[in-house]
Amino acid sequence: MSDIKTRPGRAAIPAPELDALTFCDGGPIDKQVYNTIRRAMISGAIQPGARVSSRSIAASLGVSTMPVREALKRLESDGSLESSMKSAYFVPRPSAAEYAEILEIRLKLEVLLARAAVPQIKVEDIDKIAWLQERIVQSKNWRQVLNYNQQMHFSLYAAANMPYVLALVENVWVRSGPVLHMIYESHLGTSTLDSHYAIIEGLRRRDADRVAAAIEADLSDAGNVIIDLLETVQPRGPGPGTPDDP
Repeated sequence: MSDIKTRPGRAAIPAPELDALTFCDGGPIDKQVYNTIRRAMISGAIQPGARVSSRSIAASLGVSTMPVREALKRLESDGSLESSMKSAYFVPRPSAAEYAEILEIRLKLEVLLARAAVPQIKVEDIDKIAWLQERIVQSKNWRQVLNYNQQMHFSLYAAANMPYVLALVENVWVRSGPVLHMIYESHLGTSTLDSHYAIIEGLRRRDADRVAAAIEADLSDAGNVIIDLLETVQPRGPGPGTPDDP
């Protein structure tokens, strides 16, 4: 990672863990940066209240600050990030009521995708989901667990071949992903294991009802824990510290 230069008296904001850009894919750099930050939010790599600096991200990705600033402005216009006069961009923490709404949307859309995926998902994709579940069980790093969890869900949903619904789910995960760490930091992440194994068993049996019920249980169990935890914390707002730039 490049050294981050800051103005005197200013503390540098560390960059979140981001996927490397693939420049050979072509397309505008700001769009690639935008998608990279979104993926980090979806996978839970950026937590609520975390301040996001264009300078730090640019240094991490090896690009200039201009495309990063454009990406951050776009994320702000999406409602995924917020900013204030005295801080960098930050990930807003939803209130309990807001997360309850997010959970309701996820239940409707993700159960729909799961049901649609069951009759057409390939055996190799089921094997991949089972492999990801074993990585979840074996990993001691909650960031890795969240990443594997996200890959597991979206490997299932992609098999539904419903791109418009999948895009809606991705947008909702941008809002829900950053708070998923609350489950694992509270040592409650193992409650999802039974649901995950039920998903895999249902897929192997081509049992859409079982898969749908397991997805609903998985989302509801985790979501209700998060809602309870959000009742005890202050919504929105950046974390403490002095940013180096917006």
